Amino acid sequence: MRVKKKINLVLMSCIATAVLLAGCVGNSTNKPQNTSPPSPSQGEGQKEEVKLYENGLPQDEKVVLKMGLWESGSGREWVDTAVKAFSEKYPNVTFDITASPTLSTILETKISAGDDKDMFDLFTPSFSSGDQYVRLANAGKFEPQDDLWDRDVPEEAGKKLRSVISDDAYDATLAFGYTTKMPLGMYTAGFFFNQNLFDKYGWNKSPGTWDEFVQLLEQIKGDGIIPITFPGVYAGYLTDYTFNMVQFDLAKANGNYDQYIDNFRNFNGAQYTTAEMKEAWNRIYELGKKGYFPEGVAALNHTQSQMQVLQGKAALVSTGDWVGNEMKEHTPADFKWGFMAIPAMNDAQQTIFVNSGVADVGFSIWKEKPELTKKWAKEFLVSLYAFDIQEKLASESGTYPIRLDFGQDAARIAKLQPVQTAVMEYAERHNVQYISTRRNFYPTSPEAGQAGKLVSEMITAVATGKKDPLPVLEEAEALLQKALEKEDKQQ
Repeated sequence: MRVKKKINLVLMSCIATAVLLAGCVGNSTNKPQNTSPPSPSQGEGQKEEVKLYENGLPQDEKVVLKMGLWESGSGREWVDTAVKAFSEKYPNVTFDITASPTLSTILETKISAGDDKDMFDLFTPSFSSGDQYVRLANAGKFEPQDDLWDRDVPEEAGKKLRSVISDDAYDATLAFGYTTKMPLGMYTAGFFFNQNLFDKYGWNKSPGTWDEFVQLLEQIKGDGIIPITFPGVYAGYLTDYTFNMVQFDLAKANGNYDQYIDNFRNFNGAQYTTAEMKEAWNRIYELGKKGYFPEGVAALNHTQSQMQVLQGKAALVSTGDWVGNEMKEHTPADFKWGFMAIPAMNDAQQTIFVNSGVADVGFSIWKEKPELTKKWAKEFLVSLYAFDIQEKLASESGTYPIRLDFGQDAARIAKLQPVQTAVMEYAERHNVQYISTRRNFYPTSPEAGQAGKLVSEMITAVATGKKDPLPVLEEAEALLQKALEKEDKQQ
């Protein structure tokens, strides 16, 4: 297996995009425990009692947690509410919060100064350069948070944190061999649509098989509406968010998913020319020849393609769950978002893969801090997995909840923003498995970039039925394998 020495894509995206994070816990009381042995007398020389919370931390020792928070467009009101609730439960713990839209500058100044005492105890890992995060993680500057996976989720004894997040999200946290940041939310991507328009024409809002999906597209086209739109200017929206999932559907159905995903993550063997990848691209080509994508799509940007759905010109748009916030100023009052993914097989019980990734919601803890400070910081992180804070992340910042069991309660689903509600409802109706297209490393040889460019540049031509993708995939594969050979020689 190749050495995974390059930058993980999920972590890089987490560094580059806006981040907001905090947490909240319930108002349950905490009874102190007396850990001192009984004194034989009440006279002079009696040992002072050590009062502990139920978590084993001292109740009487005051701690101030210095927090660095990237204040993004989502605001910080819910963060202040969460911190207030935590301090009410643990009155000896208070927070000193520095919130700023330019937190990266503050962080980098503190790190350059090399004063661990002045550094934040916990902070949003926002840096102007991805290399900074990688360097710090590899140098062990972040406190490992791996021990938290075995903790119970708040107010649910016996249910572990590890059990309530997806395997893919968990794997993504171990990019540097240890957990540098606990994920609290995630994003999802796929096809988004106007449920009212589907109701008007009687279209199937939740096809469970490939044939049902193709039949839906044919019905939409027959009613004079564009079946699927996407931004041709950023054509990867079509492949990365939807059709690239087909390869994993097929591998799962073929019984070779575990090997397939391992090969994918680590660039082992063929990448562009696997049977599953060829089939995924061939399906785009076949749909393109049937006219299910718009003419002139190459000129559309992401806003224009999403506007086609808002205006009723197109039925489905391939994009991410941020579309609700991104397009809220243009969304009609009666518009109701819906969501679907691609069911690649003709088996209603099949696993349907949905593109997702760990969102930029999470705290890192600075390694060189007092042990008690780090323990309280971790207690705060655990508290963020409570359903009430997951609800706040969803309702106030539009973050898709990280907890897999969030959708088991209709009342919780009702508190989500409309786009996240649509995704959650779809997941409850189908056998969904969330997955990202992250890699464990990326080859840096020029041939790898050339291969990716070839594939990216053919997307719109394939989607309009004008270009057979298979010859291009073969050419791209040859270039990629040459790049990987160079990587091996450099080891």
